[in-house]
Amino acid sequence: MSASEVIDKVNAGGVCVLPTETVYGIACRADNAEAVERIYAIKGRGFNKPLAVCVSNLNMAKMLAEFDPLASRLAAEFWPGALTLVLPAKDKVLNARCYQGDTIALRCPDIEWSQNLKAPLALTSANKSGEPDATTAETGLDVDGVLDTGPSREKVPSTILLVKDGTIKCLREGALKADALAAYDIEWPND
Repeated sequence: MSASEVIDKVNAGGVCVLPTETVYGIACRADNAEAVERIYAIKGRGFNKPLAVCVSNLNMAKMLAEFDPLASRLAAEFWPGALTLVLPAKDKVLNARCYQGDTIALRCPDIEWSQNLKAPLALTSANKSGEPDATTAETGLDVDGVLDTGPSREKVPSTILLVKDGTIKCLREGALKADALAAYDIEWPND
């Protein structure tokens, strides 16, 4: 399938596998409750784990979350790219499974299809829960469409940073490594 065909399927309520620069993801519109529930069922994912939200740009992200100067600086420097920012949510307009309490995890992938999104997507790695991340489109998941662009570039998931009250905490080190973030005062796991 072409990128436009897969995005059309997602916009029509489908659940599809899409590449990112890190690993392949399974995605649907973040405001479609039925499709979001299908992602959990397809992956066998526990409902205690919220889904990240894929946005096309910073403007779309700012409609969903509060960006303090620190979060704005991180987004300006590393988006599009392998960084997921967990930020205070604005009005909760998406499916409830896209929120963890009062926060939302936002990702702006460095991949062509994401730059043409008209609505935010719920996005998570395209693998069964507990299995290795999918680095190719051959996921074996029962979805409505697959965009295959070959093996993913990074082969590890995005780095997740919680930005709150002027502090940064790393929740998962991924493709964006600590040395690339050296200019920031970040609390790393096991610090």
